[in-house]
Amino acid sequence: MPLLTILFFVSACNTVKVSPQQIKATPLPTLLKKALTAHGGLAKWQEMNTLEYSIERQEKPEKHIIDLQSRKVLLKHDNYQLGFDGKEVWVSPNVAAFGKGSPRFYHNLYFYFYAIPFVLADPGVNYEVLPQKELNGQLYNALKVSYGEGVGDAPDDYYIAHFNTETNLMEWLLYTVTYYSGEKSEKFNALHYDWQQINGLTLPSKLTGYKYEDGKIGDIRYTRPFTDVQIKTTKVNSSIFEMPNGSEIDPLIKH
Repeated sequence: MPLLTILFFVSACNTVKVSPQQIKATPLPTLLKKALTAHGGLAKWQEMNTLEYSIERQEKPEKHIIDLQSRKVLLKHDNYQLGFDGKEVWVSPNVAAFGKGSPRFYHNLYFYFYAIPFVLADPGVNYEVLPQKELNGQLYNALKVSYGEGVGDAPDDYYIAHFNTETNLMEWLLYTVTYYSGEKSEKFNALHYDWQQINGLTLPSKLTGYKYEDGKIGDIRYTRPFTDVQIKTTKVNSSIFEMPNGSEIDPLIKH
């Protein structure tokens, strides 16, 4: 899966690349417009400059700070700091301190999931309104989202967002992961959303990941509560995203 000054796209949630001036914006479908309104409004989201929250990783808290305009990122953990400075994904003191997985893949993984549906209005996004879909015994309005060529680290990722037919809130997200293989995939994972109101916006309080196979929701894979959430118009000092001396860069996987 794959956005204002720098575009971030999560492959399963991954990101990075082109500026919006290089990408022609696609008109938003009515279904997405209704969802954005239900979640507090795109205009309200675009007023915000900084998003912060904490999750748990390696049994310790990890604080995420995101500049919503540049999409630069800083993740602070007891064992490491991980950042995106607008060009490179870096880890301090080194990539080994991060542990398993790719820091580049991970750096905005949760941000992109967290910021849906708002980031679905970013430039470079393609839309396909699908027939209503049944999931877990309930009927949803469905929107397929894909990305233009060269957009993000994993442009072959795509999502299917499931919106409540009465409230227009997004309740489920199906997504593919192509970052590691570089190949298109029809294998989905599923996310269920629980919501909370913060500063006039409806944002996740918890994500629950599920297995998904043969059109059915399977066993729970994980839960991710979000704590200490702040979204504000105040700008963060951009120097916090700069790569510290001695940091190690995690490069983009080339296929």
